[in-house]
Amino acid sequence: MAINHQRKGPDGLQKVFLYLILLDWTILFYITTGINNMTFRHGVLSSMMLTVFNLILMNLCFRRARRSGDSYMLYPVIGGALYSFMLMIYFFFFML
Repeated sequence: MAINHQRKGPDGLQKVFLYLILLDWTILFYITTGINNMTFRHGVLSSMMLTVFNLILMNLCFRRARRSGDSYMLYPVIGGALYSFMLMIYFFFFML
């Protein structure tokens, strides 16, 4: 007779996503505090890297939320992506 094993907590992949979300918000805070002192090259590079990181994170979280019903992870990821987009617009239109 087979015994069903039930998981008592979140799996490892879910923890990785949560740590990536925290890393995203930490990077956003760092860029927000240093945006006034950035050179053009540094600003473009950080904007591109942040955009790529958010796109990858959004893709992974949408797949994960669709598969397991963890839709609570979408809100901080979408909020971080929108905030990074606003920072990019601020840098390119108001800092140059």
